[in-house]
Amino acid sequence: MSRAKGVVMKFSKYVSSFGVGFFFGAGLALLFAPMPGKKMQRKVTNIADKVADKVDDLRVAAQRIAS
Repeated sequence: MSRAKGVVMKFSKYVSSFGVGFFFGAGLALLFAPMPGKKMQRKVTNIADKVADKVDDLRVAAQRIAS
């Protein structure tokens, strides 16, 4: 295994761990801070969009490192 591939694999492990922790924490937040349905939907959608953007940024960075 090349060094770059090892770095990308290690990096993806951290990103996936972060994702699992994020969604677990978000679930707990929903349980302890209830809001009206529409407001909650907007908030969850906004957070999910931000996370998706960050994950995409991390993916691009990992590809740059690997190449």
